[in-house]
Amino acid sequence: MSTRISTSSLLIALTLALFAAQISAQIDPLADPKPTTTEFEPDPIRIDALDLSILLPVDSVSETTSFGSNTSVGVGFPNKIGVMIIKEQRTTNKDLTLEQVTQSIIKQLTRFGTSKTGTVIEHEKNLKIKLWEGQRFYVRIPGTNGKPDSVRGMTIFQSQPQRFIIFDLTTLYRDFDRCRVMYEATVGTMDLGNPTDEDVRRAAAIKNMIEFIDRRSFEEIQDVTTGRSTDRWERLYLPAATGDDMDATEFGYRRTRSWTGYKGDLSDKPKSKWTADDRTLGYLVQIDAMAIEEDLRVDTRATFYTSIDAEEESWTIKMSLRQGTEQSTSTITGARSKNNLVILTDSSETGSVKTTPLIQGEGYISQALSYLVSPMLAQYAEPGDYASYAYNSAASAITLRWDLVEHPEESPELVRITTKSSPDTPPTVSLYNGNGDLLRVRLSNGRIWEPIELDRLLSLWQKKGLPLD
Repeated sequence: MSTRISTSSLLIALTLALFAAQISAQIDPLADPKPTTTEFEPDPIRIDALDLSILLPVDSVSETTSFGSNTSVGVGFPNKIGVMIIKEQRTTNKDLTLEQVTQSIIKQLTRFGTSKTGTVIEHEKNLKIKLWEGQRFYVRIPGTNGKPDSVRGMTIFQSQPQRFIIFDLTTLYRDFDRCRVMYEATVGTMDLGNPTDEDVRRAAAIKNMIEFIDRRSFEEIQDVTTGRSTDRWERLYLPAATGDDMDATEFGYRRTRSWTGYKGDLSDKPKSKWTADDRTLGYLVQIDAMAIEEDLRVDTRATFYTSIDAEEESWTIKMSLRQGTEQSTSTITGARSKNNLVILTDSSETGSVKTTPLIQGEGYISQALSYLVSPMLAQYAEPGDYASYAYNSAASAITLRWDLVEHPEESPELVRITTKSSPDTPPTVSLYNGNGDLLRVRLSNGRIWEPIELDRLLSLWQKKGLPLD
């Protein structure tokens, strides 16, 4: 679909023309003062095809028209001072944003003809009505052949991924001030569906995360990384009732490195052979982990990269599974450019599988950032709910992640972050000190990830006769 927006039916267009003619012929610009309030009908009209309810001003007239799967509603305001068309625009382009749709329409309205052009007289880019964020603009269009100037106003919302709701106003410029009050008040009564309390909480949490990340400077993000030459070792264990580490049960360990570097750091190519793309600055996270469970052992190396502007990311996860004498390997590679994500899973047992998960709406964060966001929240965030979408390799899907940031009542100087990586997984609880340093991560099964010095880790595992190769 192109981003061009047009009236969805001939009948609506004819209705618009008829109202415009009546306006031109009958309205005296001095007849009525500019209204300050709008009186509405007691019951809203419901447009099921758009999942939309809206109140209309008293004495308005409306007409609904369907054309194929498209439905439009034409509304004539009282005293014939303006016409509003409510319509939906769908697209197969999953990258199309609200900003792009808005700019495309503005371009159409301000660049027509050979000598006359429309002029933007106002553009509100951060409009919010109830739970929904949108944009609104007005364009003054010169009249031709002696006709008066008119105004086109549009308020646009993205109701769902790849779906936009548009409130399209037409009025004469001389009536604009009076019509605008009624138009904006009417749009302000809209209800796009019936969100539950959980929907409201999720939307607010996603907004919190988006705003939190947007406020982070390069230096602040860099501050929570370990540095490429610095290793952070963590031990996974189940504490013993005695409290003695020798009595605890070991389940694994991991080494984490994170740094500011270049896309080329993902490859083994020497820097002398790097391309311009390889020299794209970004954040990198590398995790080497080993997990044991009875006779099962899993070794993993994961490396994640995301560009500074978060427009691109790539990663590789290599896993080796040993159980008795059996061994299998798998590799997961991912690459994203803007909203285009491709995942390739290559397993010694199942072969190669390619998937293209759909990134819907706002709130997506990269794999690298998903590993850095907890220490950032611990260091910079206010208590509250934060939510984001990220690719979850365990679920082979993009899942909603929740992070609850709070200060424990018993230790208010600490920061506790309760994280659910998907709706179907149990939470983990991370505890940080006042400087944002990780103290421990408690899993739902009672196991604990805890920072440990390498020498102490080696000594502990050697004493227990556990594998270190």
